[in-house]
Amino acid sequence: MIKRSLLLLLISLLALSACTVNANTPSPTVSLQPATQTPSRTPTATATPVPTSTDTPVPSATPIPPTATLTLQQQREAGLYEASLHYLADTAEEADLVAREINFAFGPHESADNACGPLTVAILRDGGYLPEDANPHEMWLLCPREDIPECHGLDILDKYFFPRSEYDYTLVNESIGSYDWAKNPLQPGDWLYLFVRKGISKYDGFDHMLVVTRVDERGRAYSVTNLNKGEGFVIQEELLYDPRRAGVGLFSELTNDQLRKELGMTGTAGFLLIRAKLNSLP
Repeated sequence: MIKRSLLLLLISLLALSACTVNANTPSPTVSLQPATQTPSRTPTATATPVPTSTDTPVPSATPIPPTATLTLQQQREAGLYEASLHYLADTAEEADLVAREINFAFGPHESADNACGPLTVAILRDGGYLPEDANPHEMWLLCPREDIPECHGLDILDKYFFPRSEYDYTLVNESIGSYDWAKNPLQPGDWLYLFVRKGISKYDGFDHMLVVTRVDERGRAYSVTNLNKGEGFVIQEELLYDPRRAGVGLFSELTNDQLRKELGMTGTAGFLLIRAKLNSLP
């Protein structure tokens, strides 16, 4: 009887866990890839013919200006971005291998379709934003919903990862697709839990966890996260939003029923933002 009760509890937690979508065979969906800025190329100077006289001096190369020294915060953010790249996986098979490398569960449960929480821990830990002994297993099946009595995710976040004495917890009930990110931009190292609102689509949605892995010079925020785009869960860097272009980015895609369909939406019921107090805006 005890074994049967434990099995039923595990099944219940899996049903509540983030990342996974219970749906039929998914159909391809439009994917918005991160906007990247193509570096400009410096035109190659045309060589000037050198006179045959050996007495004519050859002009020396133009001195290259020294590289700007990064601040400690910039170095820290660069380390977070580099750590995130280790977990990229372009196919579902590769993503499952990455999930097992994170080592957050056991057996068939350790796969890319329910690795969103553990993935955030691995990236933050490797990037120096969490202690080296931060355990990804504690983030598996995390449920911080206050409307479900069986969920104790907020206590877990406070105890194991983000103590409230050092982090600010901000709960926003507005959809991530319509939220004004230009007015309230994300920062590298921000941790988010996206809530799904049931009943607004005939397709199942899902809760999801991600960490902001970088913000570029134009204010565009990115995350390396696991997502099903129609051929199984992969792990890629995704543009979350562009503050200058409304409707562009993963946040818009994840709240668009016409794009997601069987793949499911998330973030439609808002989000929980956890940010280190030192990074909080004044």
